[in-house]
Amino acid sequence: MKKSISIILISFSIFSFGAHAANDDSHGHSNHNAEAATSGLNLNNGDRWEMDDHTRKMSSKMEETFFSADHSNQTSLNALGNHLEAQLGELISGCTMSGEAHNQLHLFLTDYVPTIQSLAKAEDYDTARNSAIKLKQSLENYKKHFK
Repeated sequence: MKKSISIILISFSIFSFGAHAANDDSHGHSNHNAEAATSGLNLNNGDRWEMDDHTRKMSSKMEETFFSADHSNQTSLNALGNHLEAQLGELISGCTMSGEAHNQLHLFLTDYVPTIQSLAKAEDYDTARNSAIKLKQSLENYKKHFK
């Protein structure tokens, strides 16, 4: 099951990244794509969704990586994106979740994955910085919906 989940997420992230890149508003004036991708997220009868231990630990690790990184230049931000991509692979490979909490996590990842990829591959500081800002918003959104 883990293998099929990984294949689905990888395929989806490649497709999503292509669509995201084509529609990217890299001027930083709008975040409509993020709002559209995550608008399906909801709470579990007013409470945050329970994550499995692995997902919770990896999410905390990714948040710590993000906030402890140097955000002052493109090279550092690209390195951060690459580091987060590796951690995302760990998150996906160890996922044991199922049910609606898992479905909600997938909705969250529809925007999170391509944003990490965009950060890793950004070709200038402004693009990298905008991706980092979007990731910060995603991390805040994660905390609102998952525990």
